[in-house]
Amino acid sequence: MAKFLTILLAEASIEPFPEEWIKDIKVRNYFSKNKKHPSEVMLDSSYHKHLLTDLPDIEKRGRPDIVHFTLLSCFGSILARENRLQVIIHTYNDDIIYLHPEIRLPKNVDRFNGLFLQLFKDKKVPPEGNETLMSLEKGNLTELLQDLRQKHDLIIEFSVKGDQLSTSEYSTTIFNAVNPLLIFGAFPHGEISPIPEGLVDRKLGIYEEGLDLFAVISQILASQHMLEEDKLTETSSEDKSVSWG
Repeated sequence: MAKFLTILLAEASIEPFPEEWIKDIKVRNYFSKNKKHPSEVMLDSSYHKHLLTDLPDIEKRGRPDIVHFTLLSCFGSILARENRLQVIIHTYNDDIIYLHPEIRLPKNVDRFNGLFLQLFKDKKVPPEGNETLMSLEKGNLTELLQDLRQKHDLIIEFSVKGDQLSTSEYSTTIFNAVNPLLIFGAFPHGEISPIPEGLVDRKLGIYEEGLDLFAVISQILASQHMLEEDKLTETSSEDKSVSWG
């Protein structure tokens, strides 16, 4: 039975505005008009796509809302409230973010962006003190998974191109693991960059079309809780049964 679950958001589309693009006249005019420095603004395609048409992999970048909604779904779950859920973020720029299991993230988007901008700047939130709610270090996805491989008996990458399983099938697969790790691409379009062989046990899909990430994770977390409740109910019924020998 899965008593503790780890979720990895891979190549997450969250980053400060790339400072190297400040040389572009359109970008300079934009920030001059808004009276802000690029380091004070999260890259967001809703506002900046017209400025960054030549940015590499622009289709996978500039969507901090995906991370925001997904984290709210994760930390609002019953597993999180029972301190049985860990979330790790790996970003497009190879930043690795660790979140405290008891963190309560802002629902307001501006406060959320401000919190992560502070993290990108100071590498730790809060920047001082003994209690760390979020920390950041550099590292690529392969290096991270090589480390996590030693700690997890089942690692699943979720993708629409994975083996399509029913809700019952993928839920039971996760539930029967001791310490499962679930990997999701946290960006709007495309696939996670190829992961070296041996670092992932299975590549699964839960629907033949793309779904919002927060909806997928909410469904998986809810199914794990329901399976656990069913298991506890079965155990309780067995304990109360009478044997006439």
